[in-house]
Amino acid sequence: MEQLFASFILDQAAGLEIALRAEDVTEATPIKGGIQTLPASIDFLEGIMHLRDEVIPIINLKKRLGLTDNNYGTGAKVAVITLFNNRYGLLFDDIKEVFRVDQASIRPLNKALQSEDRIISSLISLEKGKRTVEVLELENLFPEGLSEAEKADPARGEPACDAQPVIYSRYIVFSCAGQEYGVPVQYSQEISFYSDINTMFKTGCVEGALQLRGSTIPVINSQFLLSGTEDFTQDIGEAFRILVLSHEECMLGMIVEEVKEIVTVPGNEILPMPLGGNPSVSGIYPRKKGGNIMLLDMPGLVCDHMEKIKSLARINVKKEEDKEELQVEAHHLITENCYLVFAIEKNFAIEIKDVQEIIESDGVMGVPGVTGFNSQIINLRGQIVPVVDLRSFYNYPPKSKGAEKSKLIICRGRSRAVALEVDRIVTIYKQEQFHATPSLNSQLAGRKDTLDRLIDFVGRDGTSEHVLVVNSDNLVRNHLAVHAETETPSSPDNNGVDGATTN
Repeated sequence: MEQLFASFILDQAAGLEIALRAEDVTEATPIKGGIQTLPASIDFLEGIMHLRDEVIPIINLKKRLGLTDNNYGTGAKVAVITLFNNRYGLLFDDIKEVFRVDQASIRPLNKALQSEDRIISSLISLEKGKRTVEVLELENLFPEGLSEAEKADPARGEPACDAQPVIYSRYIVFSCAGQEYGVPVQYSQEISFYSDINTMFKTGCVEGALQLRGSTIPVINSQFLLSGTEDFTQDIGEAFRILVLSHEECMLGMIVEEVKEIVTVPGNEILPMPLGGNPSVSGIYPRKKGGNIMLLDMPGLVCDHMEKIKSLARINVKKEEDKEELQVEAHHLITENCYLVFAIEKNFAIEIKDVQEIIESDGVMGVPGVTGFNSQIINLRGQIVPVVDLRSFYNYPPKSKGAEKSKLIICRGRSRAVALEVDRIVTIYKQEQFHATPSLNSQLAGRKDTLDRLIDFVGRDGTSEHVLVVNSDNLVRNHLAVHAETETPSSPDNNGVDGATTN
């Protein structure tokens, strides 16, 4: 019998990995809005955090487990768990993955080796013993336990309501044949260009193969997966994208018309499929602005077709011993080395791990008496979020009349949500290497603290360009509290390459 676990990195330096039973984890999220200290609380209670319309107690798990170094960096994550009908947040250095494991790999920890509270109950042996994950027993999280009243409601001692916690998920949205589809972010490895595929393997539903860091990945026409037919009427052009999907040993590229945005979907707003459902579809998400997104189930969509795809393409997927590398790569989209490329006169980028979602600019409101790059706000599901006009921030002229409607990139800087207004979304791009930003021209020099790195971006036409990466932390910390009309630009930083300028 297999069990499903969610694992997290408790201490990055020590390589300490903690697993929680997946059904206990409501969501994993960056720290939102900061953690407010709660005076006269237990030692390991870091404080409270506002998460949408709820106040969540945040537990410093390093203190609870007695680690000597119990501090967290700015990139810390919170695993929101459900315990006795109430929600708590557990602090971790980072998110690892969700995995299945059979009972034989779970080894109970000898009671003689445990403390009295037995908070670490078992060890999970993975990758032939090369990796060990410690299982946290949530019912023993509080040393003194919880009374029945506290289990019902720690704030008032009242019985907890029957309402289930809302689970939020993030989806990459793409279009195909006039319909919008969503794929869970955790299965989306990266996005590539149609021109990158090798057509030597073209046959039937397989359009070719993509070479990706030593792996040969079959690339298929999306109409095969989405309609089940090999009678294609779709004319594929250079503007199409390849969405690389990965789940356990299943890995393939799917040709889509356009990758449109990243959305956060509340689980209680997903409409179920009728007549017993469809193994390839987890539900329908009705947009508030109109239209529907069909949410795809990755295992049902891809894995059931893998044998046919492999036989058609004569391509082998990863072997058993290579699964470790595959599973790590499958999470690049929400960790590191992946960037969202966008345009404001020219291309810029932001690390995808800092991006919460991408939305339309409908609903943006101007603040009376305020001008400059931060003179607007938006109501984001009950939270008032400042809007930064990146054109104004980086001293570009306003958009021309009749131009395409702007997009808002919702990201976090210094644990605070901020909406970056951009002209358009270009693509999601993986780039292992980055470079320190050289000296900037006079237009951007005063903002160099927000442009501290650049990447080499290869566009769909094969041309390469240097793209500056926006540091959202520094943008919020150093600039957001200052109005554009009163700001004094800092002096250009000339610690980069002498004489070099980036336009």
